[in-house]
Amino acid sequence: MPKYRVRYETRIMQGKEGTEVVTASGKGQAMLAAQAIVHPDQRRDEPYFHFEPLTIRPLEAEGTYAVAYRTKVETPLSGEVEVEATDADKAVSKARFAVHQELIPPKCFKALEVVAV
Repeated sequence: MPKYRVRYETRIMQGKEGTEVVTASGKGQAMLAAQAIVHPDQRRDEPYFHFEPLTIRPLEAEGTYAVAYRTKVETPLSGEVEVEATDADKAVSKARFAVHQELIPPKCFKALEVVAV
């Protein structure tokens, strides 16, 4: 079977945990304020799917909360991978699966160049 080198660009989700100290009128608003710090590109008025508050503790200062969270942050990734395939289209599919090993790979994977090796 011929080998192909696939140059790609994609975005991957990486897990992140941490604690943010925020000022808010209540626990719900504290969660949204912490979410806005971690995910500034998401809507600020509703919960983001990947953001999971673990604990929301009021601190001594009035209206201040410590929000411990777990979330997934999208990061860009690019590189090259070599795969064996019958043709260039199958090589792109195999490269996508080599990079994104989820059952349903995301559509953000872009093959920039496919070269027979």
